[in-house]
Amino acid sequence: MPSSRRWPTPSLLLLAATSVAWAQDPEAPMAPRDPEREELRVERPDEAQRIEAELQRIDEGHPIPDERMDRIRDRLREIDGAESRTKLAPREDMLYLSVDDAVRLALANNPDFLVALVRARAASAAIDEAQAVFDPVLSVDASYTEARSPFFSANPFSGFAPGLVVASSDQLALTTTLSKRFLLGTNVSVTWQEARRKTENQFSLNPSYSPSLTVEVVQPLLRGFGLTYNSLAIEIAEANVRQEEANLTITLLDGVVAVEQAYWDLVAAEANLRSSKRQLDASSSLLEDTRKRIQAGAAADLDIVIAQSSVAQSREALIISENALEAARDGLLRLVRPSGDPDKWDVFLVPLDRPMEVVEPPLDLGRSLAQARSSRPEYYSAQLAVENAQRTLALRENESLPSLDFVGSLREEGLGGQHHNAWSSLGTGRFYTWSAGVRLNLPLFLRAERARERAAKLQLEQAQASLTVLEANMVLELRNVMRDVLSARARLGTSRAARILAERQLAGTKLKVDSGAGAVQRDVVEDLAALSQAETREIQTRVAYRMALTRLKRAEGSLLEPWLDLVDPRVRQVLQRERKLEE
Repeated sequence: MPSSRRWPTPSLLLLAATSVAWAQDPEAPMAPRDPEREELRVERPDEAQRIEAELQRIDEGHPIPDERMDRIRDRLREIDGAESRTKLAPREDMLYLSVDDAVRLALANNPDFLVALVRARAASAAIDEAQAVFDPVLSVDASYTEARSPFFSANPFSGFAPGLVVASSDQLALTTTLSKRFLLGTNVSVTWQEARRKTENQFSLNPSYSPSLTVEVVQPLLRGFGLTYNSLAIEIAEANVRQEEANLTITLLDGVVAVEQAYWDLVAAEANLRSSKRQLDASSSLLEDTRKRIQAGAAADLDIVIAQSSVAQSREALIISENALEAARDGLLRLVRPSGDPDKWDVFLVPLDRPMEVVEPPLDLGRSLAQARSSRPEYYSAQLAVENAQRTLALRENESLPSLDFVGSLREEGLGGQHHNAWSSLGTGRFYTWSAGVRLNLPLFLRAERARERAAKLQLEQAQASLTVLEANMVLELRNVMRDVLSARARLGTSRAARILAERQLAGTKLKVDSGAGAVQRDVVEDLAALSQAETREIQTRVAYRMALTRLKRAEGSLLEPWLDLVDPRVRQVLQRERKLEE
Protein backbone atom coordinates (compact mmCIF):
# COMPACT_ATOMS: atom_id res chain seq x y z
CA MET A 1 0.00 0.00 0.00
CA PRO A 2 1.58 3.34 -1.00
CA SER A 3 2.31 5.76 1.78
CA SER A 4 0.22 8.91 2.02
CA ARG A 5 3.08 10.95 3.54
CA ARG A 6 4.10 13.92 1.42
CA TRP A 7 7.87 14.15 1.05
CA PRO A 8 9.56 17.50 0.36
CA THR A 9 10.54 18.14 -3.21
CA PRO A 10 14.25 18.24 -4.17
CA SER A 11 14.03 22.01 -4.67
CA LEU A 12 12.85 22.49 -1.08
CA LEU A 13 15.62 20.24 0.25
CA LEU A 14 18.18 22.21 -1.73
CA LEU A 15 16.86 25.50 -0.38
CA ALA A 16 16.92 24.17 3.21
CA ALA A 17 20.48 22.93 2.87
CA THR A 18 21.60 26.22 1.39
CA SER A 19 19.93 28.14 4.21
CA VAL A 20 21.69 26.00 6.84
CA ALA A 21 25.04 26.58 5.20
CA TRP A 22 24.49 30.33 5.01
CA ALA A 23 23.47 30.39 8.69
CA GLN A 24 26.79 28.72 9.57
CA ASP A 25 28.79 31.12 7.41
CA PRO A 26 26.91 34.35 6.64
CA GLU A 27 29.78 35.55 4.42
CA ALA A 28 29.49 32.59 2.12
CA PRO A 29 27.49 33.10 -1.10
CA MET A 30 24.08 31.49 -1.41
CA ALA A 31 25.31 28.85 -3.84
CA PRO A 32 23.29 25.69 -4.45
CA ARG A 33 24.63 22.45 -3.04
CA ASP A 34 23.91 18.82 -3.68
CA PRO A 35 21.60 17.61 -0.84
CA GLU A 36 22.76 13.99 -1.26
CA ARG A 37 26.35 14.97 -0.46
CA GLU A 38 25.34 17.14 2.55
CA GLU A 39 26.13 15.45 5.88
CA LEU A 40 23.45 15.78 8.56
CA ARG A 41 24.26 15.24 12.25
CA VAL A 42 21.41 14.12 14.45
CA GLU A 43 23.24 12.22 17.20
CA ARG A 44 24.37 14.25 20.20
CA PRO A 45 26.12 11.99 22.71
CA ASP A 46 27.36 14.95 24.71
CA GLU A 47 23.76 16.08 25.27
CA ALA A 48 22.70 12.63 26.48
CA GLN A 49 25.66 12.49 28.85
CA ARG A 50 24.80 15.93 30.22
CA ILE A 51 21.19 14.94 30.93
CA GLU A 52 22.30 11.65 32.51
CA ALA A 53 24.64 13.54 34.83
CA GLU A 54 21.83 15.93 35.73
CA LEU A 55 19.48 13.07 36.61
CA GLN A 56 22.19 11.38 38.66
CA ARG A 57 22.70 14.60 40.58
CA ILE A 58 18.95 14.82 41.22
CA ASP A 59 18.89 11.25 42.56
CA GLU A 60 21.85 11.98 44.82
CA GLY A 61 20.08 15.08 46.14
CA HIS A 62 16.97 13.09 47.11
CA PRO A 63 18.22 9.91 48.77
CA ILE A 64 15.55 7.53 50.09
CA PRO A 65 16.66 5.18 52.89
CA ASP A 66 15.93 1.50 52.46
CA GLU A 67 13.67 1.35 55.51
CA ARG A 68 11.61 4.26 54.19
CA MET A 69 11.32 2.59 50.81
CA ASP A 70 10.10 -0.58 52.55
CA ARG A 71 7.39 1.42 54.32
CA ILE A 72 6.33 2.93 51.01
CA ARG A 73 6.08 -0.53 49.42
CA ASP A 74 4.04 -1.83 52.36
CA ARG A 75 1.69 1.14 52.12
CA LEU A 76 1.20 0.60 48.39
CA ARG A 77 0.32 -3.04 49.06
CA GLU A 78 -2.27 -1.93 51.66
CA ILE A 79 -3.81 0.50 49.22
CA ASP A 80 -3.86 -2.10 46.47
CA GLY A 81 -5.61 -4.58 48.73
CA ALA A 82 -8.08 -2.10 50.25
CA GLU A 83 -11.63 -1.63 49.04
CA SER A 84 -11.85 0.79 46.12
CA ARG A 85 -14.67 3.27 46.56
CA THR A 86 -15.23 6.96 45.91
CA LYS A 87 -18.32 7.60 48.03
CA LEU A 88 -17.88 9.35 51.37
CA ALA A 89 -21.04 7.77 52.75
CA PRO A 90 -23.86 5.66 51.33
CA ARG A 91 -26.59 7.74 49.73
CA GLU A 92 -29.72 6.39 51.36
CA ASP A 93 -32.40 8.89 50.28
CA MET A 94 -33.37 9.01 46.61
CA LEU A 95 -34.51 12.17 44.88
CA TYR A 96 -35.98 11.94 41.38
CA LEU A 97 -35.50 15.13 39.39
CA SER A 98 -36.47 16.46 36.02
CA VAL A 99 -34.82 19.59 34.63
CA ASP A 100 -37.84 21.69 35.58
CA ASP A 101 -37.83 20.23 39.09
CA ALA A 102 -34.17 21.11 39.52
CA VAL A 103 -34.72 24.70 38.41
CA ARG A 104 -37.74 25.10 40.67
CA LEU A 105 -35.82 23.80 43.69
CA ALA A 106 -32.92 26.11 42.91
CA LEU A 107 -35.17 29.17 42.61
CA ALA A 108 -36.71 28.32 45.96
CA ASN A 109 -33.64 27.22 47.93
CA ASN A 110 -30.46 28.66 46.45
CA PRO A 111 -29.01 31.26 48.87
CA ASP A 112 -27.09 32.94 46.03
CA PHE A 113 -30.40 34.14 44.64
CA LEU A 114 -31.48 35.36 48.08
CA VAL A 115 -28.35 37.50 48.39
CA ALA A 116 -29.09 39.21 45.07
CA LEU A 117 -32.75 39.69 46.08
CA VAL A 118 -31.80 41.32 49.40
CA ARG A 119 -29.40 43.62 47.55
CA ALA A 120 -32.21 44.67 45.19
CA ARG A 121 -34.55 45.31 48.10
CA ALA A 122 -31.94 47.35 49.94
CA ALA A 123 -31.43 49.58 46.90
CA SER A 124 -35.02 50.86 47.17
CA ALA A 125 -34.02 52.75 50.32
CA ALA A 126 -32.17 55.23 48.09
CA ILE A 127 -35.51 56.41 46.66
CA ASP A 128 -36.82 57.36 50.11
CA GLU A 129 -33.52 59.07 50.81
CA ALA A 130 -33.84 61.18 47.66
CA GLN A 131 -37.46 62.03 48.43
CA ALA A 132 -36.62 62.94 52.03
CA VAL A 133 -35.15 66.22 50.79
CA PHE A 134 -38.73 67.45 50.28
CA ASP A 135 -40.03 66.31 53.66
CA PRO A 136 -41.00 69.07 56.15
CA VAL A 137 -38.55 69.71 58.96
CA LEU A 138 -39.59 70.85 62.42
CA SER A 139 -37.00 72.44 64.69
CA VAL A 140 -37.49 73.73 68.24
CA ASP A 141 -35.09 75.95 70.14
CA ALA A 142 -35.69 76.86 73.80
CA SER A 143 -33.36 79.02 75.87
CA TYR A 144 -33.20 80.86 79.16
CA THR A 145 -30.90 83.86 79.56
CA GLU A 146 -30.03 85.67 82.76
CA ALA A 147 -27.94 88.87 82.57
CA ARG A 148 -26.31 91.06 85.24
CA SER A 149 -24.87 93.84 83.13
CA PRO A 150 -23.18 97.03 84.41
CA PHE A 151 -25.10 100.22 83.69
CA PHE A 152 -24.13 103.85 84.49
CA SER A 153 -27.21 105.94 85.03
CA ALA A 154 -27.00 109.75 84.85
CA ASN A 155 -30.59 110.31 83.83
CA PRO A 156 -33.24 110.11 86.57
CA PHE A 157 -35.74 109.09 83.88
CA SER A 158 -33.73 106.03 82.86
CA GLY A 159 -35.49 103.90 85.37
CA PHE A 160 -32.30 103.23 87.35
CA ALA A 161 -30.75 104.99 90.35
CA PRO A 162 -27.95 107.48 89.48
CA GLY A 163 -24.43 106.06 89.29
CA LEU A 164 -23.09 102.64 88.39
CA VAL A 165 -25.76 100.03 88.93
CA VAL A 166 -26.54 96.50 87.91
CA ALA A 167 -29.05 96.20 85.04
CA SER A 168 -30.37 92.75 85.73
CA SER A 169 -32.73 90.91 83.39
CA ASP A 170 -33.81 87.39 82.51
CA GLN A 171 -35.48 86.07 79.41
CA LEU A 172 -37.18 82.83 78.48
CA ALA A 173 -37.46 82.27 74.72
CA LEU A 174 -39.03 79.49 72.65
CA THR A 175 -38.54 79.31 68.86
CA THR A 176 -40.30 76.80 66.62
CA THR A 177 -39.58 76.59 62.89
CA LEU A 178 -41.34 74.49 60.26
CA SER A 179 -39.58 74.42 56.88
CA LYS A 180 -40.20 72.59 53.63
CA ARG A 181 -38.66 72.40 50.18
CA PHE A 182 -40.89 72.00 47.10
CA LEU A 183 -40.22 70.50 43.69
CA LEU A 184 -39.88 73.96 42.15
CA GLY A 185 -36.92 74.49 44.43
CA THR A 186 -38.91 76.83 46.69
CA ASN A 187 -37.91 76.82 50.35
CA VAL A 188 -40.60 78.02 52.77
CA SER A 189 -40.07 78.38 56.50
CA VAL A 190 -42.55 79.46 59.16
CA THR A 191 -41.08 80.54 62.50
CA TRP A 192 -43.03 81.16 65.66
CA GLN A 193 -41.14 82.76 68.50
CA GLU A 194 -42.31 83.63 71.98
CA ALA A 195 -40.22 85.40 74.60
CA ARG A 196 -40.82 86.43 78.18
CA ARG A 197 -38.47 89.12 79.50
CA LYS A 198 -38.18 90.50 83.01
CA THR A 199 -36.00 93.48 84.00
CA GLU A 200 -35.43 95.93 86.88
CA ASN A 201 -36.09 98.95 84.67
CA GLN A 202 -39.05 100.75 86.30
CA PHE A 203 -40.05 102.42 83.02
CA SER A 204 -40.11 99.18 81.04
CA LEU A 205 -43.03 96.81 80.62
CA ASN A 206 -42.20 94.26 83.25
CA PRO A 207 -42.63 91.44 82.62
CA SER A 208 -43.06 91.70 78.87
CA TYR A 209 -44.29 89.06 76.40
CA SER A 210 -43.22 89.48 72.77
CA PRO A 211 -44.53 86.80 70.41
CA SER A 212 -43.71 86.89 66.68
CA LEU A 213 -44.62 84.97 63.54
CA THR A 214 -42.27 85.02 60.54
CA VAL A 215 -42.77 83.55 57.06
CA GLU A 216 -39.74 83.42 54.76
CA VAL A 217 -39.70 82.32 51.12
CA VAL A 218 -36.56 81.61 49.08
CA GLN A 219 -37.12 80.87 45.40
CA PRO A 220 -34.10 79.94 43.21
CA LEU A 221 -34.22 81.65 39.83
CA LEU A 222 -31.25 79.97 38.12
CA ARG A 223 -29.39 77.24 39.99
CA GLY A 224 -31.79 74.79 41.60
CA PHE A 225 -34.91 76.08 39.79
CA GLY A 226 -37.65 73.95 38.25
CA LEU A 227 -39.46 70.66 38.51
CA THR A 228 -37.05 68.97 36.12
CA TYR A 229 -33.93 69.73 38.14
CA ASN A 230 -35.36 68.95 41.56
CA SER A 231 -36.80 65.59 40.48
CA LEU A 232 -33.55 64.38 38.88
CA ALA A 233 -32.12 62.98 42.11
CA ILE A 234 -35.28 60.90 42.64
CA GLU A 235 -35.19 59.66 39.05
CA ILE A 236 -31.52 58.69 39.41
CA ALA A 237 -32.28 56.76 42.60
CA GLU A 238 -35.19 54.97 40.91
CA ALA A 239 -32.98 54.06 37.94
CA ASN A 240 -30.35 52.69 40.34
CA VAL A 241 -33.02 50.49 41.89
CA ARG A 242 -34.03 49.26 38.42
CA GLN A 243 -30.37 48.44 37.73
CA GLU A 244 -30.17 46.35 40.91
CA GLU A 245 -33.33 44.56 39.80
CA ALA A 246 -31.67 43.93 36.44
CA ASN A 247 -28.63 42.53 38.29
CA LEU A 248 -30.97 40.24 40.23
CA THR A 249 -32.44 39.02 36.95
CA ILE A 250 -28.95 38.41 35.55
CA THR A 251 -28.13 36.35 38.64
CA LEU A 252 -31.25 34.23 38.18
CA LEU A 253 -30.62 33.71 34.46
CA ASP A 254 -27.04 32.64 35.05
CA GLY A 255 -28.23 30.49 37.93
CA VAL A 256 -30.68 28.62 35.71
CA VAL A 257 -27.92 28.03 33.17
CA ALA A 258 -25.69 26.68 35.96
CA VAL A 259 -28.47 24.37 37.21
CA GLU A 260 -29.13 22.94 33.76
CA GLN A 261 -25.39 22.50 33.16
CA ALA A 262 -25.05 20.66 36.48
CA TYR A 263 -28.08 18.51 35.62
CA TRP A 264 -26.72 17.45 32.25
CA ASP A 265 -23.26 16.95 33.73
CA LEU A 266 -24.89 14.44 36.08
CA VAL A 267 -26.60 12.72 33.14
CA ALA A 268 -23.27 12.59 31.29
CA ALA A 269 -21.46 11.29 34.38
CA GLU A 270 -23.99 8.45 34.68
CA ALA A 271 -23.52 7.58 31.01
CA ASN A 272 -19.74 7.69 31.38
CA LEU A 273 -19.95 5.32 34.33
CA ARG A 274 -22.01 2.89 32.23
CA SER A 275 -19.47 3.17 29.42
CA SER A 276 -16.57 2.56 31.83
CA LYS A 277 -18.38 -0.48 33.25
CA ARG A 278 -18.93 -1.90 29.74
CA GLN A 279 -15.25 -1.34 28.97
CA LEU A 280 -14.24 -3.13 32.18
CA ASP A 281 -16.58 -6.02 31.38
CA ALA A 282 -15.15 -6.26 27.88
CA SER A 283 -11.58 -6.12 29.21
CA SER A 284 -12.35 -8.81 31.80
CA SER A 285 -13.95 -11.00 29.12
CA LEU A 286 -10.88 -10.46 26.95
CA LEU A 287 -8.63 -11.51 29.81
CA GLU A 288 -10.68 -14.64 30.43
CA ASP A 289 -10.62 -15.56 26.73
CA THR A 290 -6.88 -14.98 26.61
CA ARG A 291 -6.34 -17.33 29.54
CA LYS A 292 -8.36 -20.01 27.78
CA ARG A 293 -6.42 -19.50 24.57
CA ILE A 294 -3.12 -19.78 26.45
CA GLN A 295 -4.26 -23.06 27.98
CA ALA A 296 -5.15 -24.24 24.50
CA GLY A 297 -1.76 -23.11 23.19
CA ALA A 298 -3.29 -20.55 20.83
CA ALA A 299 -1.83 -17.43 22.51
CA ALA A 300 1.50 -16.20 23.80
CA ASP A 301 2.40 -15.06 27.29
CA LEU A 302 2.55 -11.46 26.06
CA ASP A 303 -1.16 -11.62 25.25
CA ILE A 304 -2.05 -12.20 28.90
CA VAL A 305 0.05 -9.20 29.90
CA ILE A 306 -1.73 -7.01 27.34
CA ALA A 307 -5.15 -8.24 28.53
CA GLN A 308 -4.27 -7.61 32.18
CA SER A 309 -3.06 -4.10 31.28
CA SER A 310 -6.40 -3.45 29.59
CA VAL A 311 -8.27 -4.56 32.74
CA ALA A 312 -6.10 -2.32 34.94
CA GLN A 313 -6.72 0.68 32.67
CA SER A 314 -10.45 -0.05 32.61
CA ARG A 315 -10.53 -0.26 36.40
CA GLU A 316 -8.78 3.10 36.65
CA ALA A 317 -11.26 4.65 34.19
CA LEU A 318 -14.14 3.16 36.19
CA ILE A 319 -12.84 4.68 39.46
CA ILE A 320 -12.43 8.07 37.80
CA SER A 321 -15.95 7.86 36.34
CA GLU A 322 -17.46 6.93 39.71
CA ASN A 323 -15.70 9.83 41.41
CA ALA A 324 -16.88 12.21 38.68
CA LEU A 325 -20.43 10.95 39.18
CA GLU A 326 -20.28 11.60 42.93
CA ALA A 327 -18.90 15.10 42.27
CA ALA A 328 -21.70 15.77 39.76
CA ARG A 329 -24.33 14.74 42.32
CA ASP A 330 -22.83 17.08 44.92
CA GLY A 331 -22.58 19.88 42.35
CA LEU A 332 -26.28 19.65 41.52
CA LEU A 333 -27.21 19.35 45.21
CA ARG A 334 -25.28 22.54 45.94
CA LEU A 335 -27.53 24.40 43.52
CA VAL A 336 -30.93 22.85 44.23
CA ARG A 337 -30.76 22.04 47.94
CA PRO A 338 -27.66 23.46 49.66
CA SER A 339 -27.17 22.84 53.35
CA GLY A 340 -24.58 23.32 56.04
CA ASP A 341 -25.45 19.90 57.49
CA PRO A 342 -23.16 17.22 55.99
CA ASP A 343 -25.78 14.50 56.55
CA LYS A 344 -28.18 16.22 54.14
CA TRP A 345 -25.77 15.76 51.25
CA ASP A 346 -26.08 11.95 51.22
CA VAL A 347 -28.86 11.99 48.63
CA PHE A 348 -28.97 9.73 45.59
CA LEU A 349 -30.09 12.00 42.75
CA VAL A 350 -31.84 10.35 39.84
CA PRO A 351 -32.13 12.56 36.70
CA LEU A 352 -35.24 11.64 34.75
CA ASP A 353 -34.78 13.68 31.56
CA ARG A 354 -32.52 12.92 28.64
CA PRO A 355 -30.77 15.60 26.57
CA MET A 356 -32.56 14.72 23.32
CA GLU A 357 -36.06 15.26 24.76
CA VAL A 358 -36.47 18.85 23.57
CA VAL A 359 -38.08 20.67 20.67
CA GLU A 360 -35.65 22.94 18.86
CA PRO A 361 -37.06 26.45 18.23
CA PRO A 362 -36.75 28.03 14.78
CA LEU A 363 -33.47 29.90 14.41
CA ASP A 364 -34.13 33.50 13.36
CA LEU A 365 -31.42 36.04 14.18
CA GLY A 366 -33.69 39.06 13.71
CA ARG A 367 -36.39 37.68 15.98
CA SER A 368 -33.87 36.62 18.61
CA LEU A 369 -32.19 40.04 18.58
CA ALA A 370 -35.54 41.80 19.01
CA GLN A 371 -36.33 39.44 21.89
CA ALA A 372 -32.95 40.16 23.48
CA ARG A 373 -33.44 43.93 23.27
CA SER A 374 -36.81 43.68 24.94
CA SER A 375 -35.98 41.08 27.60
CA ARG A 376 -32.29 40.89 28.37
CA PRO A 377 -31.52 42.57 31.70
CA GLU A 378 -28.02 43.55 30.55
CA TYR A 379 -29.49 45.67 27.75
CA TYR A 380 -32.00 47.21 30.14
CA SER A 381 -29.23 48.03 32.62
CA ALA A 382 -27.15 49.67 29.88
CA GLN A 383 -30.13 51.79 28.81
CA LEU A 384 -30.65 52.86 32.43
CA ALA A 385 -26.96 53.77 32.64
CA VAL A 386 -27.34 56.08 29.62
CA GLU A 387 -30.45 57.69 31.10
CA ASN A 388 -28.73 58.20 34.44
CA ALA A 389 -25.72 59.75 32.71
CA GLN A 390 -28.07 62.17 30.94
CA ARG A 391 -29.71 63.10 34.24
CA THR A 392 -26.35 63.57 35.93
CA LEU A 393 -25.25 65.85 33.09
CA ALA A 394 -28.42 67.92 33.51
CA LEU A 395 -27.63 68.25 37.23
CA ARG A 396 -24.07 69.36 36.54
CA GLU A 397 -25.20 71.87 33.89
CA ASN A 398 -27.63 73.42 36.36
CA GLU A 399 -24.96 73.54 39.05
CA SER A 400 -22.76 75.55 36.67
CA LEU A 401 -25.29 78.42 36.69
CA PRO A 402 -24.98 81.34 39.10
CA SER A 403 -26.99 81.16 42.29
CA LEU A 404 -29.68 83.82 42.01
CA ASP A 405 -32.49 83.61 44.58
CA PHE A 406 -35.55 85.67 45.36
CA VAL A 407 -35.86 86.19 49.11
CA GLY A 408 -39.00 87.48 50.75
CA SER A 409 -40.14 87.55 54.37
CA LEU A 410 -43.05 88.81 56.46
CA ARG A 411 -42.86 89.14 60.24
CA GLU A 412 -45.70 90.04 62.59
CA GLU A 413 -45.04 90.92 66.21
CA GLY A 414 -46.97 91.46 69.40
CA LEU A 415 -46.23 92.93 72.83
CA GLY A 416 -48.03 92.84 76.15
CA GLY A 417 -47.63 92.59 79.87
CA GLN A 418 -49.60 89.38 79.87
CA HIS A 419 -49.47 86.41 77.57
CA HIS A 420 -52.94 86.77 76.12
CA ASN A 421 -52.57 90.50 75.61
CA ALA A 422 -49.39 89.98 73.63
CA TRP A 423 -51.09 87.44 71.39
CA SER A 424 -54.07 89.75 70.93
CA SER A 425 -51.81 92.50 69.67
CA LEU A 426 -50.08 90.03 67.37
CA GLY A 427 -53.36 89.15 65.73
CA THR A 428 -54.32 92.76 64.89
CA GLY A 429 -51.81 92.97 62.06
CA ARG A 430 -50.68 96.44 63.12
CA PHE A 431 -47.10 95.48 63.88
CA TYR A 432 -45.27 93.85 61.00
CA THR A 433 -42.09 93.92 58.98
CA TRP A 434 -41.68 92.70 55.42
CA SER A 435 -38.80 92.58 53.00
CA ALA A 436 -38.16 91.41 49.44
CA GLY A 437 -35.02 91.17 47.36
CA VAL A 438 -32.62 89.02 45.41
CA ARG A 439 -29.44 87.28 46.46
CA LEU A 440 -26.61 86.52 44.02
CA ASN A 441 -23.78 84.06 44.68
CA LEU A 442 -21.36 83.78 41.77
CA PRO A 443 -18.00 82.01 41.94
CA LEU A 444 -15.78 84.01 39.64
CA PHE A 445 -14.37 81.08 37.69
CA LEU A 446 -16.84 78.21 38.33
CA ARG A 447 -13.85 75.89 37.98
CA ALA A 448 -15.17 73.04 40.10
CA GLU A 449 -18.67 73.22 38.60
CA ARG A 450 -17.40 73.19 35.03
CA ALA A 451 -15.02 70.32 35.79
CA ARG A 452 -17.93 68.25 37.10
CA GLU A 453 -19.91 69.15 33.98
CA ARG A 454 -17.09 67.94 31.70
CA ALA A 455 -16.82 64.73 33.69
CA ALA A 456 -20.58 64.16 33.34
CA LYS A 457 -20.33 64.62 29.56
CA LEU A 458 -17.57 62.03 29.39
CA GLN A 459 -19.61 59.62 31.51
CA LEU A 460 -22.51 60.04 29.11
CA GLU A 461 -20.27 59.29 26.14
CA GLN A 462 -18.92 56.25 27.95
CA ALA A 463 -22.42 54.96 28.74
CA GLN A 464 -23.52 55.43 25.13
CA ALA A 465 -20.40 53.66 23.87
CA SER A 466 -20.99 50.80 26.32
CA LEU A 467 -24.54 50.41 25.01
CA THR A 468 -23.24 50.27 21.44
CA VAL A 469 -20.64 47.67 22.42
CA LEU A 470 -23.30 45.63 24.22
CA GLU A 471 -25.53 45.64 21.15
CA ALA A 472 -22.64 44.37 19.01
CA ASN A 473 -21.80 41.72 21.62
CA MET A 474 -25.45 40.62 21.71
CA VAL A 475 -25.43 40.08 17.95
CA LEU A 476 -22.12 38.21 18.19
CA GLU A 477 -23.35 36.07 21.08
CA LEU A 478 -26.56 35.17 19.27
CA ARG A 479 -24.65 34.24 16.13
CA ASN A 480 -22.24 32.10 18.15
CA VAL A 481 -24.93 30.23 20.08
CA MET A 482 -26.95 29.66 16.90
CA ARG A 483 -23.87 28.20 15.25
CA ASP A 484 -23.34 26.07 18.35
CA VAL A 485 -26.90 24.75 18.01
CA LEU A 486 -26.39 23.93 14.33
CA SER A 487 -22.96 22.42 14.99
CA ALA A 488 -24.16 20.29 17.90
CA ARG A 489 -27.15 19.13 15.90
CA ALA A 490 -24.91 18.18 12.99
CA ARG A 491 -22.52 16.35 15.34
CA LEU A 492 -25.33 14.25 16.79
CA GLY A 493 -25.43 12.00 13.75
CA THR A 494 -21.67 11.83 13.27
CA SER A 495 -20.96 11.00 16.91
CA ARG A 496 -23.60 8.27 16.85
CA ALA A 497 -22.15 6.87 13.62
CA ALA A 498 -18.63 6.99 15.10
CA ARG A 499 -19.78 5.02 18.13
CA ILE A 500 -21.55 2.38 15.99
CA LEU A 501 -18.52 2.04 13.72
CA ALA A 502 -16.24 1.70 16.76
CA GLU A 503 -18.46 -1.14 18.01
CA ARG A 504 -18.30 -2.86 14.61
CA GLN A 505 -14.53 -2.36 14.41
CA LEU A 506 -14.10 -3.94 17.86
CA ALA A 507 -16.25 -6.90 16.88
CA GLY A 508 -14.25 -7.36 13.66
CA THR A 509 -10.92 -7.17 15.44
CA LYS A 510 -12.04 -9.78 17.97
CA LEU A 511 -13.08 -12.04 15.11
CA LYS A 512 -9.67 -11.64 13.47
CA VAL A 513 -7.89 -12.48 16.71
CA ASP A 514 -10.03 -15.58 17.22
CA SER A 515 -9.46 -16.75 13.68
CA GLY A 516 -5.76 -15.79 13.60
CA ALA A 517 -6.29 -13.54 10.59
CA GLY A 518 -3.54 -11.03 11.38
CA ALA A 519 -4.91 -9.05 14.34
CA VAL A 520 -3.28 -9.27 17.74
CA GLN A 521 -4.42 -8.78 21.28
CA ARG A 522 -3.13 -5.19 21.40
CA ASP A 523 -5.47 -4.28 18.54
CA VAL A 524 -8.45 -5.39 20.63
CA VAL A 525 -7.29 -3.24 23.55
CA GLU A 526 -6.88 -0.21 21.29
CA ASP A 527 -10.35 -0.76 19.82
CA LEU A 528 -11.80 -0.97 23.32
CA ALA A 529 -10.27 2.41 24.18
CA ALA A 530 -11.51 3.86 20.88
CA LEU A 531 -15.04 2.62 21.59
CA SER A 532 -14.96 4.18 25.07
CA GLN A 533 -13.84 7.49 23.60
CA ALA A 534 -16.54 7.34 20.95
CA GLU A 535 -19.23 6.72 23.58
CA THR A 536 -17.93 9.62 25.67
CA ARG A 537 -17.94 11.95 22.65
CA GLU A 538 -21.51 10.97 21.81
CA ILE A 539 -22.65 11.78 25.35
CA GLN A 540 -20.78 15.08 25.31
CA THR A 541 -22.34 15.97 21.96
CA ARG A 542 -25.85 15.37 23.26
CA VAL A 543 -25.19 17.48 26.35
CA ALA A 544 -23.60 20.19 24.19
CA TYR A 545 -26.71 20.24 21.99
CA ARG A 546 -29.04 20.66 24.94
CA MET A 547 -26.85 23.33 26.56
CA ALA A 548 -26.57 25.19 23.23
CA LEU A 549 -30.37 25.49 23.22
CA THR A 550 -30.30 26.69 26.83
CA ARG A 551 -27.67 29.31 26.06
CA LEU A 552 -29.72 30.47 23.09
CA LYS A 553 -32.63 31.20 25.44
CA ARG A 554 -30.20 32.89 27.83
CA ALA A 555 -28.90 35.09 25.02
CA GLU A 556 -32.49 36.01 24.11
CA GLY A 557 -33.41 36.69 27.74
CA SER A 558 -36.33 34.23 27.62
CA LEU A 559 -34.87 31.50 29.84
CA LEU A 560 -36.93 32.45 32.91
CA GLU A 561 -40.30 32.66 31.18
CA PRO A 562 -41.50 29.18 32.30
CA TRP A 563 -40.81 30.10 35.94
CA LEU A 564 -42.16 33.66 36.17
CA ASP A 565 -44.64 32.54 38.82
CA LEU A 566 -41.73 31.59 41.11
CA VAL A 567 -39.54 34.67 40.82
CA ASP A 568 -39.82 38.01 42.59
CA PRO A 569 -42.14 40.61 41.01
CA ARG A 570 -39.09 42.81 40.40
CA VAL A 571 -37.73 40.20 38.02
CA ARG A 572 -41.03 39.99 36.16
CA GLN A 573 -40.99 43.77 35.71
CA VAL A 574 -37.54 43.60 34.15
CA LEU A 575 -38.39 40.74 31.78
CA GLN A 576 -41.81 42.08 30.76
CA ARG A 577 -41.02 45.81 30.58
CA GLU A 578 -41.50 46.11 26.81
CA ARG A 579 -44.71 44.11 26.98
CA LYS A 580 -46.15 46.51 29.55
CA LEU A 581 -45.21 49.51 27.41
CA GLU A 582 -47.06 48.01 24.43
CA GLU A 583 -50.17 47.38 26.54
